[in-house]
Amino acid sequence: MASDIEGEHRRPRLPSTLTAAASKTAELLVLALLLMVDFELGVRFLPAELAATDIAGALATALVATVAAVLALARRRMPARVAVATAFAVSLLASVVSVSGGSLTLSVTETAALLVLTVFGVRGESSARGAVLVGAAALVVSLAAVLLRLDGDATAVLLALLVWGCMIAGGVAGRHVRMRREHEAETHRRSERMELARELHDVVAHQVSGIVVQAQAAIAVDRTDPEQLAEAFSAIESAGTEALSGMRRMVGAIRDESDRDDPLIVPYGLADVPALIDRFDPERKHTTLDLQDNRSPVPPGVGETAYRVVREALTNVRRHAPEGTTRVSVREVDGELALDISNDGVRARPVEPDSKGFGLMGMAERVTTLGGTMRAGAHGSDCWRVQVTLPLERVR
Repeated sequence: MASDIEGEHRRPRLPSTLTAAASKTAELLVLALLLMVDFELGVRFLPAELAATDIAGALATALVATVAAVLALARRRMPARVAVATAFAVSLLASVVSVSGGSLTLSVTETAALLVLTVFGVRGESSARGAVLVGAAALVVSLAAVLLRLDGDATAVLLALLVWGCMIAGGVAGRHVRMRREHEAETHRRSERMELARELHDVVAHQVSGIVVQAQAAIAVDRTDPEQLAEAFSAIESAGTEALSGMRRMVGAIRDESDRDDPLIVPYGLADVPALIDRFDPERKHTTLDLQDNRSPVPPGVGETAYRVVREALTNVRRHAPEGTTRVSVREVDGELALDISNDGVRARPVEPDSKGFGLMGMAERVTTLGGTMRAGAHGSDCWRVQVTLPLERVR
């Protein structure tokens, strides 16, 4: 079983590894092709009688092309700004040197490397100002290469401007895609943190509230019926064990070495509601449950949300009306799952305006996400009522 899980974890990594290897191989093949083209062009345009300056210019051109190509290939293994700035500086220096040397030319390999690095630099910049600086530097390098190495031919200048515009457009498009993906990733991380926060509140509030109530009951029965102490302590132990299990699961989900295929939360459904009521009131002295026997499947998330709404409502009952009577109704009405949890015996306490607990906020968020509605508030002098409707679409 462990080997199966480990194998499942490794399989998703294979496509990305193969893609990276294929990309590197393609880049190397393109580089080799460009170097062959540069070599062929250099041989064809060399004068019949070679001078020392011609040989020096050819070697300098090959050196600049090689440096630019190496920087383009290693752009992901070093800081982006370092790779881009170094390539730009080498190309600009070669253009300045060509004024005095006279025979240093612009190679196809260098042009392609500068194109790749410009797109990469504009795309990778986190700020718009940085992207503009990269684009401006690329324009200076391109014009310098054309004006100083190709004698400022008008057609070459226009072509350089066209290529520069294409590089900037590609970099801006890539930057937009990158920022959108980062925003989606951040939204996903925020959603996971909110889900963990809700689950943490649900587990801690429900189980710890039960522990407190059972401890209070243990203190009471110790004075009147000491024989029931064992039962009270057993309930406390059960609630504490479940709370610790939930805490371990969530802490494990947050840690880097956790199994990311495992769900961050334990899935519950409508079938778990009776067991929840039994843990809340084992003898059903103060609680009634009206759960419609619906064997049809419900949409994903609806049953779990219904369970968590009932659990949060019962947690609040434990806190504010432990001696009252609680009524829980879960039924299908007009194509919707209707939840009605009400209780009496609410203790009188001062209420701060615009104050809502995290539990009510979490319930409202869960219900709203599924397109449902929720109302929670006082219902009479000492009653509290929670009403929730969740849309039901039959699963075919």
